Amino acid sequence: MVDICYSQNFYKNANHLKEMVKNASFSSDDIVLDIGAGKGVIAQELSKYSDNVTAFELDTKYFRELTKNLSSLPIKLINDDFLLTNLPTKDFKIFSNIPFALTSEIINKITAIDSSLIEAFLFVQEEAADRFLGEPFNTQIATILSSRYTFSIVEELDRYDFSPVPSVDIVLLKIVKRENPEVEFELYRDFVSYIFNQTNRFVIDTLKKIFTEKQMKYIKKYLLEKGYNTPSDIPRRYYLEIFQYFKMNGDNYKKKVRGYYQKHTEQHSKREKVNRTRI
Repeated sequence: MVDICYSQNFYKNANHLKEMVKNASFSSDDIVLDIGAGKGVIAQELSKYSDNVTAFELDTKYFRELTKNLSSLPIKLINDDFLLTNLPTKDFKIFSNIPFALTSEIINKITAIDSSLIEAFLFVQEEAADRFLGEPFNTQIATILSSRYTFSIVEELDRYDFSPVPSVDIVLLKIVKRENPEVEFELYRDFVSYIFNQTNRFVIDTLKKIFTEKQMKYIKKYLLEKGYNTPSDIPRRYYLEIFQYFKMNGDNYKKKVRGYYQKHTEQHSKREKVNRTRI
């Protein structure tokens, strides 16, 4: 039996799906993944443009239908949990109506340090998309991933085009890898996680712990002029700017943030498991 968090709202507007896949401009050489392929509607459409489509489906019932529906097409079918499988080692793309409850886990996996993701189109809840966009308020995950990827909403989808009909708005989220991503990404995400998860009332008090007095003179002036008091107030571009100065600091400063992202992720994961158990 498949966990309820893997359940999906299937997209049934065939004409619009064709239009969206066409507009994604896949080429025959592109490696394209479909996560949570269901009965294979999206994978079938992708195969019209790419010769390297892989469809993942964990539910054995749907996988049987998937195999039956796509048996005549050159599509690789995988009956396994996508979160536990290895990503392609070569550059790859994604077009998928993913299980909404696993949005964070899937995006974290495909944007990991060693991922070769180039571009992704994902059906996600609008609220989740806003969190990765950092709108209307900046977020930790948006700040971290914006150093390597751009996020944008391609369009808002009609919830009545899904079965069952979701109770929230759904959008098509586009993720594109930057041409010149932050090279010290692991340290950067530790740096951002540290700042976002301190208990200080004002972000200036947090920054004092990881920057020199000379650096803080300019940082403090900027934050006070802009009226930025919390980590969410600070623009994502400014995090990247001050990170360049942080990298020049000694190990005594860097060791304060190292491993902080992993620590925060593990704590968050434990809370999520507790919450799911209580449902």
